[in-house]
Amino acid sequence: MRGRVLREKTAVAFFHEQLLAAMKHQKVSASAFTEFYLVNLLAAFVGAQRLPGREAGFDDTPLALLYARALEVSGWERAARLRITADTALFISGFFPDSLPRGDRDLGYYASLGEQAYARLGRDHERQASAATGVFTELGSRFREFMDLLTEIGEKTRLTTPGSLVRLYERWRRTGSRRAAKLLLEQGLTPAFADPALRH
Repeated sequence: MRGRVLREKTAVAFFHEQLLAAMKHQKVSASAFTEFYLVNLLAAFVGAQRLPGREAGFDDTPLALLYARALEVSGWERAARLRITADTALFISGFFPDSLPRGDRDLGYYASLGEQAYARLGRDHERQASAATGVFTELGSRFREFMDLLTEIGEKTRLTTPGSLVRLYERWRRTGSRRAAKLLLEQGLTPAFADPALRH
């Protein structure tokens, strides 16, 4: 359990550094709550988790259909489906824009859906929660800025194909492979407990 916690902290620390560097480079600022949200979205991916909020049966559903279904329900289910739509749109358009089959046309489509889903989630959430942070409203109104930040982080860490580093990370996590750890280090990711000798 302790090892798992340390690995998660390592991923969070790494992506926090990457996010701050990208924000400085692009001259973008954000609230601390939004920074935290973005960092945890990235850390969850590298930890080989599914996208935050993903549920069985939703993985292959088109985003437009998920969004339409979200508008047909209310309460917790509505919020969960809106978040699934928005997080997926941000993650794919930010990290994997080259994976979209129709290029810029699909990128615009994903960005538009993400903006709408976060904005609606923000309106719903802030109306109902007195301690609302404004994260979803900020993500919706500045979606393309945050998408660009994720793209820069993805390019810098060479996460340009879905699952490549996740598979490498999972191999290291399951086997403790020194080779996998060294490859992760070469990509800028530091697995917890990696042998210091691998750095040389």
